[in-house]
Amino acid sequence: MPCWKLVRDRVGEELERSGGNLIVYRVEDRSVLETFLRAKVVEEAVEFAASGSLEEAVDVFEALYEWLRLKGVGLDEVERVMREKRRVKGGFEKGYVVVWLDRETC
Repeated sequence: MPCWKLVRDRVGEELERSGGNLIVYRVEDRSVLETFLRAKVVEEAVEFAASGSLEEAVDVFEALYEWLRLKGVGLDEVERVMREKRRVKGGFEKGYVVVWLDRETC
């Protein structure tokens, strides 16, 4: 079964030159790229959750940042929405954790 994965630009260029049993191509369709970017955010978030490393946190941020750029959303708008959510619902700094005793999944 083939593995489809969005990779960093230079990694794609290196793999393209290396040959092997793979196909390297550039996604031109914005909606397809958006789908790959959302999957990349999840992939990197899983790696960050496992390692807790700054490098993986940066990968999450960079994939999400590119998704935002593709959607035409700047960091100023992200910060505005973040402030509003924090005003209404609070942040995460107090560390509340909830355990639902009657649920199998969250």
